[in-house]
Amino acid sequence: MKKLILIILQLSVIFYLILFLINNSFIISFEIKDLIFSIDSSYVFILFILILLFIFVLQSIYFKSKLSFSKFLFSKKIKAKERGYNSFVNGMLALANKDYKRAISESKNVSKYLGGSPSLSLLLKSEVFKFEKNNVELNKIYEEMIKSEPTMNLGFRGLMEQYLKAQDYHHAFIYGEKLFNNNPYIEKIYDTLVNIIAKTNNWQQLLLLSDKAYSKKIIDKNTYSENKSIALYEISKVKQLSDPKDATSLMKKALNLRKNFPPYIKLYLELLIQQKEYNIAKKYFKKAWKENPHPEYKYLLINLADNLKISILELASYVTSSSLENNESKILLVESAIQEQKWERARKDIRSLLDVEPSREVCLLMAKIEDGDSQDIQKVNSWTLRSERGEAKDIWICSISNNSQNYWSAVSEGGYFNTLQWKKPKSLNIIK
Repeated sequence: MKKLILIILQLSVIFYLILFLINNSFIISFEIKDLIFSIDSSYVFILFILILLFIFVLQSIYFKSKLSFSKFLFSKKIKAKERGYNSFVNGMLALANKDYKRAISESKNVSKYLGGSPSLSLLLKSEVFKFEKNNVELNKIYEEMIKSEPTMNLGFRGLMEQYLKAQDYHHAFIYGEKLFNNNPYIEKIYDTLVNIIAKTNNWQQLLLLSDKAYSKKIIDKNTYSENKSIALYEISKVKQLSDPKDATSLMKKALNLRKNFPPYIKLYLELLIQQKEYNIAKKYFKKAWKENPHPEYKYLLINLADNLKISILELASYVTSSSLENNESKILLVESAIQEQKWERARKDIRSLLDVEPSREVCLLMAKIEDGDSQDIQKVNSWTLRSERGEAKDIWICSISNNSQNYWSAVSEGGYFNTLQWKKPKSLNIIK
């Protein structure tokens, strides 16, 4: 209604304007060469208005035609997208029903109707080839994906997983690292890369990766410290023979990140002994033993005592002097006395460990004492038999496989990264 009133008003203004021009017309004269032409002004204004109306009509027809054509193209594009999306949905449903022929057909329709945005087509094709286990074609799709921004991360992830399945850890890490650099917050990408590094022993990469992950708050401080210390430990092991001084420096850094960790202390002591820093090793041995007595590195006692030119028992007494009440200290003194065949000292030191139900380790030590001192075979057998009922000592056990091993390693014998825990086995017969 408002529009009609506006049109009527506009027409009225034009009509009254024409009447005004006609009623107030005048003669317009102009000379061309020697000829003089005259014309009524009303005709000029009417002609001018007619020209404007003609231009207006032409413009209206042009813009209406253009709008209609645009609507047609837009409608066609929308319908094509609808068909493309419907084909994508039908294709995914076909995959779920394992109708691969239909899925492939629908993926072609997706390419046809969504040609300007091939992301969905590539995604559908990748799922088809994944179900068909057609790895050659699947890799080609992933290669196409990494060329486009919307699907780039899907391509990197797909290629990483493909190379992981093929146990090609070098290429798996390359694409995994690209994925991490693009979006480090993707779930478990850091853990995946760490596991790949563990397979390839590329510990320098673990240092760089952990720094990036910690700076972006992907991992907490404890995980960062542990993983970085492991990388330093492993690099130190590599450099132990070629550059022991640098290896020692790396182990100091590792121990700062993961204090009093027995495997690190063990390697650090080995490096000190290797560099003939015997007195420093002796003092550090005592300090480490006081803070965390552990059988992981007590085998170094013999080596260090030999280099210091003192008896094993003398060194053991020095090392345990600040922690005599600890059972590990008592066991170390007993073992040292047995090593030197000082049976009375061994019996004296083991006495406090012979409670109602002594541990398996203590029973076996008693069997050694009886064997070396009294040579009473019955007593030896008695203590050996009793050891089977005793509590087992702590050992390194993988938290994933539950398999045990004698020494700690960054990667367990089952191939798992940083999963070894110092604890008692569930079965008493795992290690004797």
